[in-house]
Amino acid sequence: MGNIVIALINLFCGLLFIGLAIPLYKEKVEMNYLYGVRFPKSFKSEENWYKINKYGAKRMMFWSIPLVGIGLVLLFLPPLSEEALAILSFAPLIVLIPAFESYLYSRKL
Repeated sequence: MGNIVIALINLFCGLLFIGLAIPLYKEKVEMNYLYGVRFPKSFKSEENWYKINKYGAKRMMFWSIPLVGIGLVLLFLPPLSEEALAILSFAPLIVLIPAFESYLYSRKL
């Protein structure tokens, strides 16, 4: 039972992150204070907004692939120990990597 719950959480989060990233990558989201990569440099110009959000979305989609993979693999593995499941339950924090990469990118602009 534990594998399935953690698998579904990872699958859901990975697919959610990809779904949220697609409009940003396609530059469909105008500058706002709720949705997108919102660093001070993002609000300096519309050009910065779209560049930073496109880069951030691309990195988010890239890092979401392993999350979906973890979820799929967990569906087919025999039951794991509680310790292993506890560690894998933190996998959605992978979203911090593209956030940091986006921050570094925004500093270069």
